[in-house]
Amino acid sequence: MDAGQLERRIELLYGKVDWRNAEGLLHVAAIAPATGSVLAIGPTSPPSETDRFILGLARARADFILTTGSVLRAEPDLVHAYSEDAELDQALRAWRRRVLPRDGEPGLVIVSYSGDVPQDHPCLAASRTGIIWTSKHGRNRLGSSVGHFKVEEGIVENPKGAECGDPNIRQSLRELVEFLRVRYSARTILIEAGPTLSHAFYARPLGDGLRMDELLLSRFEGDVPREALGPAFESEETIDRLFSDPRTRRTVREPSGRWYFERYRAPVST
Repeated sequence: MDAGQLERRIELLYGKVDWRNAEGLLHVAAIAPATGSVLAIGPTSPPSETDRFILGLARARADFILTTGSVLRAEPDLVHAYSEDAELDQALRAWRRRVLPRDGEPGLVIVSYSGDVPQDHPCLAASRTGIIWTSKHGRNRLGSSVGHFKVEEGIVENPKGAECGDPNIRQSLRELVEFLRVRYSARTILIEAGPTLSHAFYARPLGDGLRMDELLLSRFEGDVPREALGPAFESEETIDRLFSDPRTRRTVREPSGRWYFERYRAPVST
C-alpha cells in the first residue's frame, strides 16, 4: 500500500482530519449494540479487517500505549504491531513519521497493582521504552526494573490487593498520565485495557483532568455468539454526555456482517 492509498483509506473513514493536533487520551473499542457488550477477542468473535486497521492507525498515532498485566496474561502472544500485514505495517510507520511527525515506536506502560506481569511476554522485548506502573507491593515483587522497563510506584495501596482495583484508581491514573506528559512529553496515549480500567476515563467527575478525548467505536450489527460477548461497554448516555454526536459515522459491509465505524471527539474545554 503506497502513501496515497493509505491517505485515501483514512479519509474515507474519517474525512479530512488534522491528525497532528488530534491528541490526548484515545480509546478503540468494538461492541455489539444489541447487548451493549464489548466484543471479546477470540475465535468466535466476528472478524473485521476495518476494525483491525483502525486499531493499527491508533497505535501509529500514539506516544504511549497503556495496557495492564491482566491483558498480557490473557494474551500471551500480543505485540502492539500496526498490522500483521508487512506492507500495511510499513505504510503506517511511514505515515506516522510523515504526518504527525513521530520518530520511533510508541512506548508501552503496563498498569498492575499486584506486579503480576509475565516477564517473558513478547511485548516487553518489542517495546523500546517501557514502564510498569504499580503499587508498593508490586514494586517489592518486581524490583526497580524488568529488563529495560522501569518500575514506578504510582498506585495507592489497596488492602484487598485487587488488580487495578484500589478505590483511588482515578487518582493513580491521573498521576500516570501527568507523569507520561511531563517525563516523556507524551501527547497521545492509547488506552488498550479492559473495561474495568478504561471505565475510569469515562466516569464522573470529568473536570479533574482525566477524561477520554477521543473514542473510535466499532459497532457490529449481526448476531454474536454468547461466548464472544464481554463485559458491558459504557452506556449511550455516558457517550453522549462526554462526546455529544460522533464526528463521523461510516458503514462497511464485511464478510462477518455490517459494521458501523464512528469517531467521537470530546469538545475542547474553555
